[in-house]
Amino acid sequence: MSDPVAEALRELRREYHAESPARVVELQRGLAALAAGDDGAETGLMVLFHRLAGSGGAYGFPQVSATARELERLLRSEPHWTPARLAEVQAGIQEIAEAFTNGGAE
Repeated sequence: MSDPVAEALRELRREYHAESPARVVELQRGLAALAAGDDGAETGLMVLFHRLAGSGGAYGFPQVSATARELERLLRSEPHWTPARLAEVQAGIQEIAEAFTNGGAE
């Protein structure tokens, strides 16, 4: 006999995980816009990272939450986007992608 609540949570987690490639693409697009000097890109990326920071752990992806939280803080604190800072954000996005690929915590 299976627990219906546990099964519903597993299904929500599977759906969240299935949407992860689109989330990563959205982050990469935001970073490209930031690198191109788009005025709204910084705010848009902060919102995306904020959402992932909140939702990642709730769906069993604590590393996604931790990395997204770090990147959100970086965006809030960094007024000048040097190539090194942009590379730092890119590396963080890659960490998020890998955390999704690795499946988070069961």
